[in-house]
Amino acid sequence: MSGQADDNSFVSSIVKNFIGGICAFDVDSKTRSITPVYINEGFYRMMNATQAQTDALLKNLRLSVIPDDLPLLEQGIDDILADNGSAECEFRIVSPDGNVMWLRLRGNLLLRDGSRNTLNCVILDCTEQKMIEEELKRQSDYMHLLMDTDITFDFNCRTDVCVYRICETNALEHDAVIKGYLEQIPSSGIYEEDEHDFEEMIKSAMLHAHRDSLEFRSKGIINPTEEFRWFKVDIVSILGKEGYVSHVIGHITDIHEEKLKQLELKLRADRDSLTGLMNKGATEEMIHKILPQYADSEMIGALMMLDTDDFKHINDTYGHATGDRVLEKIGEILRNNFKGMDVTGRVGGDEFMVFMHNIHSGEDAGLLAAKIERLVMHAFDGEPLGKDVSMSIGISLCPGHATTYEELYAKADKALYFVKEHGKADYRIYSEELEAQKTAGL
Repeated sequence: MSGQADDNSFVSSIVKNFIGGICAFDVDSKTRSITPVYINEGFYRMMNATQAQTDALLKNLRLSVIPDDLPLLEQGIDDILADNGSAECEFRIVSPDGNVMWLRLRGNLLLRDGSRNTLNCVILDCTEQKMIEEELKRQSDYMHLLMDTDITFDFNCRTDVCVYRICETNALEHDAVIKGYLEQIPSSGIYEEDEHDFEEMIKSAMLHAHRDSLEFRSKGIINPTEEFRWFKVDIVSILGKEGYVSHVIGHITDIHEEKLKQLELKLRADRDSLTGLMNKGATEEMIHKILPQYADSEMIGALMMLDTDDFKHINDTYGHATGDRVLEKIGEILRNNFKGMDVTGRVGGDEFMVFMHNIHSGEDAGLLAAKIERLVMHAFDGEPLGKDVSMSIGISLCPGHATTYEELYAKADKALYFVKEHGKADYRIYSEELEAQKTAGL
């Protein structure tokens, strides 16, 4: 018996420490819900994430899978449920650290009880293999670039003339000749935010033998539509007999659909999975990008910091699932009440931040803060939880109180702290009088 126990312990140790997923899932064939039943410790190590982060990912697996790959996962599950032996599928997910990760799942049906099906699976990280495959494909594509490109340009550095050669769908070609090219770049159809980088790339290529590439948006010469599309240009400097750059040759590829998918992935990585709001890093980055608009402007902006009152009490009294429900509801309220250029984010466990862009006055910020207060306070009316849910809000104004993110944050935080010290469930707009009252201990 002791030998059998030793064998079981040895096998258990192998399963526990295997760097990869040895997992079991319950799949309801009616609702299609996926519920983790067993996860070995090695899976958490492979994901390079905490158990809580990984469990949250698996609990909402379909939300973490890249949308284009969701059919692959669904087909893999169907193949396993068919019970014709083991089945395999590969798909991408947004990992807990915000990166895209390839997973390979291979499994079989362990048991079936009515609509409940238990799947026994091995899950491996195949990101590196996929990256190698993609790099080989990119190298192959580059080798064919000269032959397969639809658009080329030849910029003569001496005459400042650029010739675009555009291959049309009927296999015919036509040329677009632009004289005084360097001066014409701003009016050549390149998106305003990309003009500087495009011009600097060309000027740098004129100075020495050089290869470079750039992604940019354009309409007009290379894109005869009313809407901007994403393109990638690969350039190379050509040296003349004297050893100086005489021409810059470029090859332009339409990458619009691919770029939109990349931007969508970044957006998913920037989002808090529980509330659908931006995460802390994305929130701060977006506010930093907006604030320069207020430097020489008459616009008014407001930074609003929101803190869920006594959230630990809610978790301790009603459980973490209910706490998550409260945060989800707050996220929904913020999404529904801030639109356009407003920035909304979850910046901590129970902390939120909003930047209201181009409002009429500070009074508008106060009115909306009061509205958010009411909506949160009454979000759970009729439930025992209802009496315990409220928010404290601190507000600072730009440029009235500050023009930098750090200063706005500090002053909104002082206003929030004042609310917390004076009964909670309220809002305050920062003022010197408020700070004086705090200093005086009032």
